[in-house]
Amino acid sequence: MFRMKNSIRENNSLLVLSEIMNRPEISRAMISEVTGLNKATVSEIVRKLIKDDYVIEIGPGKSTSSGGRRPILLTVNKKAGISISFDVRYDRISYLITFLDGEKIEYTSEETGITKENIIGYITSVVDDFRSNMKETPFGIIGIAVSIHGIVDHNRIEFTPYFDLDQLDLVALLQEKLDLPVHIENEANLSALAEAAFDTEHKNLISFSAHTGIGAGIILDGQLYRGFKGRSGEIGHTVLYPNGISCPCGNQGCLEQYCSIKALVRKFQLLKGDPALTFDDLVKAYHQKDSATLNMILQFAKDFGIGLMNVIGNYDPEIVYINSEILEEIPELISLLRHYLSMTIYKNVPIEQSALGRKASLYGATVMNLKEFLHVDNVGFNLDMEKVLEVD
Repeated sequence: MFRMKNSIRENNSLLVLSEIMNRPEISRAMISEVTGLNKATVSEIVRKLIKDDYVIEIGPGKSTSSGGRRPILLTVNKKAGISISFDVRYDRISYLITFLDGEKIEYTSEETGITKENIIGYITSVVDDFRSNMKETPFGIIGIAVSIHGIVDHNRIEFTPYFDLDQLDLVALLQEKLDLPVHIENEANLSALAEAAFDTEHKNLISFSAHTGIGAGIILDGQLYRGFKGRSGEIGHTVLYPNGISCPCGNQGCLEQYCSIKALVRKFQLLKGDPALTFDDLVKAYHQKDSATLNMILQFAKDFGIGLMNVIGNYDPEIVYINSEILEEIPELISLLRHYLSMTIYKNVPIEQSALGRKASLYGATVMNLKEFLHVDNVGFNLDMEKVLEVD
């Protein structure tokens, strides 16, 4: 159905390409030094990568302390291909189109109800519209990756608690329509891939997502951990209050029913006796120091902290990134969560608010497209974070 221009599978080539991909610039000599491959092997591999449009030379670097010729620096040929990523929620769909290095070409986010009936049409329309106007590149569109707020197992949607995409073979349907590689993954997992792509310091991290639902994306020893059936990190379905609020997963008292954005808004509506109130109304009441709302948010933080400690205790990360609209609107909550952790054995685990925010899963989907296309284990982005945040 679709083929890469040239399939890169040979181990040494992958090793060299990974080093080039994960650095803003690097010389052949440095590649030889960090990989252990001899210089002749590196030079031959680089020659092929340049010939096949994966890599370009960007000019001379600095000479060594001993003098001599200045090395020619290499970088990934970012304009050689295009990645398209979607984030699908029950009430909103967003997409991000980038070059191979993650640099933005186009971004859109809009409120709309997503169902089995309209999701295929929406995605194919976006891709076809872009494809009809895009400039020619060596590889064209390298892949479509879709972030799903639910359980995904081996490219199949198994469970979406708040909309009806369960068992939809989204990959097969989109591949048939678009004739492109298509990949799907859980939103929290993709958010974790994005955090790992921007954070090259930590090999064990967690991205704790609290949106419509709650999930944790887990990176262990530099690799995404999915579990046996894609259910790893479903922290939102751990029980916080036995015999509590019923959850679509079939259990009662799940964390998700108390700490997701959907749950917070529902609780706020009940508190004020008005089912028309929104998340924006909740945030406004908090900043106006409405006492009932302040107490509700304080209880939320305590419950959220329990979920946070549970996931830290299970996976022992070096750092945790929290990704949620509630922290974007009430940033002081991060200090409160750190305070709760400071009284436990997890007090030395850094807790950070994600700088990527609601774009995290889109960048993670970009990482997935790149990993599948280039056949590499890890992808690092060297983008200016200010430019990333300009996606809004």
